[in-house]
Amino acid sequence: MRVLIVDPHPVTRDGLRAALSRAGDFEVVGEASTGEEALEAAPGLQPDVVFTEVILPGMNGVEATRALHEVCPDAKVVLFTIDESRASISDAIQAGICGYLLKDSSADELVNAARLAMEGKAVLDPKIAKAFIEEAQTAGRDAGAALLSARETQILQKVAYGATTKEIAEGLGISPHTVKTHLERIFEKLDVNDRAEAVAIAIRKGLID
Repeated sequence: MRVLIVDPHPVTRDGLRAALSRAGDFEVVGEASTGEEALEAAPGLQPDVVFTEVILPGMNGVEATRALHEVCPDAKVVLFTIDESRASISDAIQAGICGYLLKDSSADELVNAARLAMEGKAVLDPKIAKAFIEEAQTAGRDAGAALLSARETQILQKVAYGATTKEIAEGLGISPHTVKTHLERIFEKLDVNDRAEAVAIAIRKGLID
C-alpha cells in the first residue's frame, strides 16, 4: 500500500514511516509538512492511504482531506493528531476520513488503521469513541428526562421521599399495578435500571427536589 505522510514535525514523520516500514506491506511514497505540499505531491504519488495531522500551518488537515478527495478520490485519509476537540472530530467525519487516531496510538494501531481503511472500514481512537458513547448516553438521558409526564414526575418525587409502591398508590388513588407501570416507563425514559438511579438523575436534572 502506498502511503503519504503529512505532518509538520520531522520526528513524527520518521516515527510513522518506521512503524509502517516494519509492517512489510506499506511503502511510504512521499512526505509533506503542510496541506498545500501534500496537495501538490498527491496527484503524482497516487497514495492509497494518507496519514495527516489536523493541526498544520496554513490549510489544516480537515481542509486538506476535502481537497485531497478532489485530486485523489480513491485515497483513504487517516488523521493522526493531538487534536481531541469535538469540533475537529465532527468536521473530519463529515470530510470523509477513514480514521481518527491520537498521537499516543501504538505502531500496531496505526498499521491496523491503514489496513482497515483500505477495506473501507473506519477507525476511531478508543479514547475518543468512549467519550462519544458517554456523551450520547448523557444526551439520551437528558432527552428522556424532558419526556417525563406530570404524573411520572409526581410518582418519582414520592419515590424520592421514600414512599413505597403501595403508599404511592393510596396517595394518588390509583392501583399499585399502575404505579409499577409508570415506574417502568420512567426507567425506560431515563435509561436506568432501578429507583435509586432514577431519583439520582432526576434530582441532578432538577426534575424533582
